[in-house]
Order: sequence, then C-alpha cells, then structure tokens
Amino acid sequence: MNASYASPDGFSAFIRILSDASEWIILSHVKPDGDALGSASAFATVGRQLGKTVVWGGPDEYPSRYLFLAGSVAFRPNLKLSSLRLSEKSVVIALDTSTRARSVEDLDVLPGSVRLLNIDHHADNEMYGTENYVDPASSSTGEIVWLFLREWGIPLQIEVLEAVYTALATDCGNFAFSCTTGRTHRVAAELLEGGVSPAKMDELIRCNATLPALRLRAVALSRAFVAGGFAAFTWLRHEDFLRTGSERSATEFLVNDLLALKDVSFAAFFVEDEECVRVSLRSRGVVQAAEIARVFGGGGHPQAAGCRLPLPLSDAVENMRSLVEERYDERLSSAE
Repeated sequence: MNASYASPDGFSAFIRILSDASEWIILSHVKPDGDALGSASAFATVGRQLGKTVVWGGPDEYPSRYLFLAGSVAFRPNLKLSSLRLSEKSVVIALDTSTRARSVEDLDVLPGSVRLLNIDHHADNEMYGTENYVDPASSSTGEIVWLFLREWGIPLQIEVLEAVYTALATDCGNFAFSCTTGRTHRVAAELLEGGVSPAKMDELIRCNATLPALRLRAVALSRAFVAGGFAAFTWLRHEDFLRTGSERSATEFLVNDLLALKDVSFAAFFVEDEECVRVSLRSRGVVQAAEIARVFGGGGHPQAAGCRLPLPLSDAVENMRSLVEERYDERLSSAE
C-alpha cells in the first residue's frame, strides 16, 4: 500500500490502471453529498466515453437534489461488491471517502487481483487503497478529479465539467469556506472557460428545494439555540421526516445556516437515526469541528466534520454542548 498522501508518481499509476481496466466500479460514501456525487458522475461519464463497463453505487439512496448529474439514474443504492462478477480487469474507485466504514460494507473483501483506487481530500483518510491519492490541501475531491482529468488529457464532455463544478462549489461553500484557495478558483475558471455556466449551476444546485424540505428546515431552525454566546445547536427527530414528508438528504446544507447567526463560530446539527444520532459540525473559531468530532470517533476537515453518537438525542446534544463549551473556555484561559 502506498503510504504517502499523494502517489509519488502523481496520477500516472491511476491513469495506467484505469486505461487497462475494462470495468470501473465507482463508489460514493454513506449519505452522499455534492462532492462525492459530482466526482463520481464525472468519472462515470468519462468511463462510458472510453467504452468501459461502468457500475456506480453506494451504501445509501441517491439524493433527489442531485438527479441533474449525468449518470444519476444508473446509481445503485445498497450496492454489494460481492454481487458483481469482479475480475482482474475490474478496478474499484472510492471517491471522497476517508474510511472503509463510510463505503459499501464489503469493501474489505475485494479479491487480491482487483485494484482499489482511493481518491480523497480528507486529512484523516485511512489510506486503504492499493493506490492512494489524498490531498488535504484541495478544497474538494472534485478539485483533485479535475487535476487528474486535465493531466490525462482526454476530451471531456460538458457533463463532466458540470459534475466537477458541482463537487467544487458544494464542498467549498460556493467558494466561501476557508478551504477555498487560489487553485480552487483557478480550477473553477478553467471549468467556466470550458463552457460551464455559474448561473445555470447555481439554479441546479440551490434552487431545487421541495416544500417538504423547506418545512423540515423550518422545524430545525425553530429549535435552534445558542450556548456560551458562540455555539449554535439544533436537531431533527425521526418523526420530523415522517411528518413533513421530506427525505433525509434535504438536510445537507442546514448546519451552515447556524453559522449565519451573529457571533456564532461553532455549529452542530443533530439528526436522530435508527441506531444513533448523526452530527454535522462546522466551525470558524478557536474550537475546531474536527477536534470535537474525533472525541466521539468521527472526523473530517478542521472546520467541517461529523460523527455518530450511540445515545438518545437529548443526551447527544447535551454531551456535545458541554464538551464544546469546555474547550472554548480552555482556549480563552490559555490565551490570557
């Protein structure tokens, strides 16, 4: 296994492996977001263009808000690799997935002859691929995908560029998050020069909410509260989805709304699931999202992370609130 972050020969090994393979199995992580789906759509479109057999799927359902991405109708939820006839001409591509646990459940039983390409931008990536390209300096996996495709030098359809733009824009907060760099903007400029329309993409990405999704958002925001003057919290229960008729993927950007509150530098959004409470964290102050997520066995980027708590919802909220306030007080004390 390649132990370094980025492959020592850049993308060359990936290009060779993908060129030689006749079948690409493209994996999106649990609760797939715009970065995971945009990156995968780009790969799936390129694979079909090159005459490869393409299988694209993941452990969860495909969120309806991203149905505009090319190839989305072919996405296979609850994908089991064991159900596929894998051979030495198959290659598995895991995108935007920091750990095996966030991928399909049988990822760890791949035949030894099948290469696993791990392409990601999370600093806590477990480096589980036979080949790994992990670049935490990238704003998104989509940014890496564009650099890879550009180096490959193959002609690209507009659907590929739009998919990469979706990955880029959603994961860097429409170029507002701190992960946005000069390179991020240069990649965006190249996509625009290739024909991508920012106005069209904004409409596709942001202006596709349903009434049930808006009602669900209203429920969550009505519960929001601020603790310690700097941290905002809110939550949704299982029955909230049933009552509003909204799908769970409608919550993807909701945690960001909490950071719009004046003086708030930390946000936590809790969603009650069947076996646990899923928590999305965002930060822009002295307490980082990733450090809090790691305490509870999660991870992610310094300012955008997540975790799961095997607790009742009320206990999960209280435990998180207590820890965040404690860390905040410690930072203020050490700064004095």
